[in-house]
Amino acid sequence: MYLSMNKIIKTIIASALLSISTPSLAQSETLPSSAFSQLNIVEQPTISPNGELIAAVYNTDGATQQVVISPFGKVDLTTILKLRNQSERIVKLRWVNNERLLVSADYPEHMYGSSRRVGQLFAVNKDGSELKEIKLRKLTDTKDWSWLVSGDQIVSMLPHDPEHILLQQVSERDNYFPSVYKINVYSGSSEKFAPSLQKPSYFIGDSTGRSVVAVAVEDLTRTFYLWQEDAGQWKEIGSYEAFEEDGFTPVLYEPANNTLIVKTYQKSDKQEVWRYSLDTNEWVEPLFQNETYDVASVMEHNGQVIGFGYTADMPEVEFIAPAFKQRQALVENTFKGMNPIVVDFDESVNKLLVKTYSASGPSRFYFIDLANKAGGLWMALQPALENKQFPAKQPIEFEASDGLVLNGYLINGGDADRPLVVMPHGGPWQRDTQVFHPLEHMFVNAGYAVLQVNFRGSSGFGSSYEARGYGEWGQRMQQDVLDGVAWVKEQQLADVDDSCVVGWSYGGYVSLFAATNTPTQFNCYVSIAGVSDINAILEDTRAGETAQMVDNIMVGDRDSEQGKAHLEAISPIASFGKLKRPTLLVHGTGDVVVPDDQSEAFYKAAKEYNLPVELLLLENGTHSLDSNPNRKQAFDRVINFVKANIE
Repeated sequence: MYLSMNKIIKTIIASALLSISTPSLAQSETLPSSAFSQLNIVEQPTISPNGELIAAVYNTDGATQQVVISPFGKVDLTTILKLRNQSERIVKLRWVNNERLLVSADYPEHMYGSSRRVGQLFAVNKDGSELKEIKLRKLTDTKDWSWLVSGDQIVSMLPHDPEHILLQQVSERDNYFPSVYKINVYSGSSEKFAPSLQKPSYFIGDSTGRSVVAVAVEDLTRTFYLWQEDAGQWKEIGSYEAFEEDGFTPVLYEPANNTLIVKTYQKSDKQEVWRYSLDTNEWVEPLFQNETYDVASVMEHNGQVIGFGYTADMPEVEFIAPAFKQRQALVENTFKGMNPIVVDFDESVNKLLVKTYSASGPSRFYFIDLANKAGGLWMALQPALENKQFPAKQPIEFEASDGLVLNGYLINGGDADRPLVVMPHGGPWQRDTQVFHPLEHMFVNAGYAVLQVNFRGSSGFGSSYEARGYGEWGQRMQQDVLDGVAWVKEQQLADVDDSCVVGWSYGGYVSLFAATNTPTQFNCYVSIAGVSDINAILEDTRAGETAQMVDNIMVGDRDSEQGKAHLEAISPIASFGKLKRPTLLVHGTGDVVVPDDQSEAFYKAAKEYNLPVELLLLENGTHSLDSNPNRKQAFDRVINFVKANIE
């Protein structure tokens, strides 16, 4: 069976690869910034259960997104839903059955001095008919703000019920605490499945649709409750204190054995996946362990765990369900050197979507139809960058000035004379990978080297590595980036004396902090959606006592005057007067993660003293600037700014 299927796939893919020309070995041509600013042409493709259709998010040349349908294996896109305005974004697509899709979307809302994106959930037929917003009926005519905390909070897709889902929603009757409702995806009618705990909570379903687990969040305490339809009441099943005990995050409830599938650091510095018994309150068995990296995701199918995702240099998967494990092995054996992952499949697991990843070029989607012995390239995600030659990202490792071993990536194309662009990542509890990214390669294509450092505090490398970054904004995390620059200079890998810092989100903070605290080390500084005032952003975007407690641990104490003074001292806006080199601020006016007043306040303060600062505001721009017009304008301004300041 293995050999015959392997031959089928190899035959399929060989013909597909022949249709893609190989880049010339000559130096890649210099491309305009617009070639790099385009969003992936499609996102989140998902196969219908019967394998006949692919639904996907389509990013148009305009600012609004669309949901499109295509016959499996064909690029024959038909629009079935179009967002109303450019501030709305599509978050996720799911097939409820072969005829109907769930579409999660959101839009920005500013209310009571705080900013957030508000979720919405729609159901629509595959031909675009019978569009229905899924939400609870208001009980009174009084002002209702349940919409602020509702939207796409699906507890279970109820795989054995093609007309209903379990949805977490709030209502005024429950004092705006969440309950679980059973929703008809055609009519929108609802009935309460599990009542509210009358406290902040979220819920996890099972494969049967007859029970849910609630996780109640009170300060730093996480308490778990079980609701079984037959019992008709909540039963407390455990609790732990965040940051004080090694707790766990429930992923799936298994009613047959009364067990939970959980992500946990209980047994290791790296996050693992375990099965945990609610009968004995004991750990039953590990399902996923990796000595180097945290688990990133648990993959489910029809309420059963089928595999796990994690990120090494590239995204990786480890399937445990036999059919999926076999398919992934066949794909890896066929797409050698292309870092392939099976990202979706039909019910028969014979129709597959495979995504490939590269350090030197954009990703692609391939389709495979094992039953009909067909397959090929389905979609190249960055058409303007196809068949171009780009230098590959190379993994690096070095010691920080305090001896901690750090990792990251460097792109220099083998040319040590390239000026350096330093690109600290966002989060800060995220990480950089070896995967090709258009913004990085826009600089590389223009003749620059690019350095990315996974400074302490970066996620994915274990709890100790992340915790080393707690409370280290502007301090050790900042020094790690500068240590990376020093290492590049010592190794003679790029021209660090002709360099610029370009950061996004927390990376924008790193850039602004460097601009005001090491103001002459770099030629220029770029902050995209960056933080300039830590106290202000924590006040604006982190409402609630629990969020404040988490911030006190991970960012810094803001409950005491001494703590607030420290956060002010490490805020770039407090030192704006030290600015000496050209600094560019880019921000979207629809950003609810880091509101645009973070850039506006810094700009106004610096401009009042005629300091070298520029500001680009992008109308309705989100935190990630995920519309093509905004990205085009931003990328063009940034690359021209860097070129003007690095010879």
